[in-house]
Amino acid sequence: MTIAPLFEGFKFYFQSVKKYTSQTAPIFILLGLLSASSDILLNSEMLFTWGILIFIFTNVFLSPFLTAFSILLVSDLSNNSLKESIGYYLVSFQICLKVLLLTLATGAIVVVGLILFIFPGAYLASRLLYGPYYLIVEGKTVIQAMDLSWSSTKEKSMDYMTILFLYWATLIIVTFLVLTTISAFVISSGEGSLPFLINVIANTFLSYLQLVLISYPIFYVYKNMDSNF
Repeated sequence: MTIAPLFEGFKFYFQSVKKYTSQTAPIFILLGLLSASSDILLNSEMLFTWGILIFIFTNVFLSPFLTAFSILLVSDLSNNSLKESIGYYLVSFQICLKVLLLTLATGAIVVVGLILFIFPGAYLASRLLYGPYYLIVEGKTVIQAMDLSWSSTKEKSMDYMTILFLYWATLIIVTFLVLTTISAFVISSGEGSLPFLINVIANTFLSYLQLVLISYPIFYVYKNMDSNF
């Protein structure tokens, strides 16, 4: 198996990082602020309802919106056809519900596989991982996107599982390092709880990392599917 598309995606990230970050930074910061605020409010009896509402807004609307925005932006950057920012906001707003439905449908299937056993869940996740690109980039429906992801990964399915495990491993390792660093900071500073600003930075960074992985290396795997690696 070759992992050339992954390296190609990372290479392009470093080439376009300024344009990508300048366009997406406001949304990532908003996501970090809302996530940190939700964490605080959920621990308050008086403001618990507001915490729930912010949590729902963040996960039901903002996360799918940012996923669509990020993938659309990188797709145009890779084709050297960058558009005005307002266009990405409008299109992302229009399709964020579809992205949410696709995420829920895929997640439900993967959870069933994980309940049956870990390997079937990982296998299903690797076969359905590319659905968002067919939905967001090619404008397919939720069912069409899932079907195209499934059919396009039927050859060399173990290679796509390897890609999935690399993606999961990166997220887990970086998240562990971030949480360990934050815990050490809280203990050394004698703080009783995680400072709000640190919480915002951690949520913003981890969201940024996940979307970079999805929008660059994994996206480049999707772009190179016709060549079957």
